[in-house]
Amino acid sequence: MLAEKNLEIEHVIELAVDETILFERIRSRIAETSEAERRADDNEETLRNRLSVYNAQTAPILPYYKGKGTLKSVDGMATIDEVSSQLEAVLNG
Repeated sequence: MLAEKNLEIEHVIELAVDETILFERIRSRIAETSEAERRADDNEETLRNRLSVYNAQTAPILPYYKGKGTLKSVDGMATIDEVSSQLEAVLNG
């Protein structure tokens, strides 16, 4: 589809995260918010499902893009400002 439009993927960005810390964060967020304030998808089961889908369907394509030189990894555990800076650096070359 991209070739038909003379387009190509310039960057594939992986947000590298520590899954253990993600679970700790969600537990903390649940403990700190009332049920009325909490989003419906803010729970361990949803996170576990999302990570499972990612690991089964998305992660397997990363070696392909790494081999093409388009895969860039960003530290998703950094602060919001640091992640933003890393993303800008990737996108601006």
